[in-house]
Amino acid sequence: MLYLQKAARTDGRDVYEMLQRIPDTPFLDASYQMAWEDFPNWVAHRVEMADGVGLPEGWVPSTTFWLMDDSVPVALSCLRHRLTDALREGGGSIGYAVDATKRKMGYGKALLELMIQEARRMGITEELLVTIHPDNIPSRRVAEANGGVLRRETAERVYYWFA
Repeated sequence: MLYLQKAARTDGRDVYEMLQRIPDTPFLDASYQMAWEDFPNWVAHRVEMADGVGLPEGWVPSTTFWLMDDSVPVALSCLRHRLTDALREGGGSIGYAVDATKRKMGYGKALLELMIQEARRMGITEELLVTIHPDNIPSRRVAEANGGVLRRETAERVYYWFA
């Protein structure tokens, strides 16, 4: 059974090891190749970000979730609680990544679907934005399969909006 689990200070080695199988992406704050000893502080910071604690200038609160398949973490996603002008250009509402050993198994599609539902449960009523590198065809398919509407393309990213 697939479900979302919020990042928690009690997250352990299973989550850490999954993160080590996801190449570095901007919204992960350098968790890839992080030392195990640094993981507790990293995940504590992610938990605090959901409450808006310790945010760098210009950042907005965001909640980190693990996609769990039964009790095994297979992917992660971050949901920004609102968009700024800067995020409308280069970040979006939802970032997601799937464990490299779990790709092409439908997890990305399921994760984005669950994240859209979670955003609505959290009371985020504005349109949601997912930005994707133009060459990332699998991620583009995930967005389209979840009803994303392509509204803009640049050389750096494509912009999918979700009502």
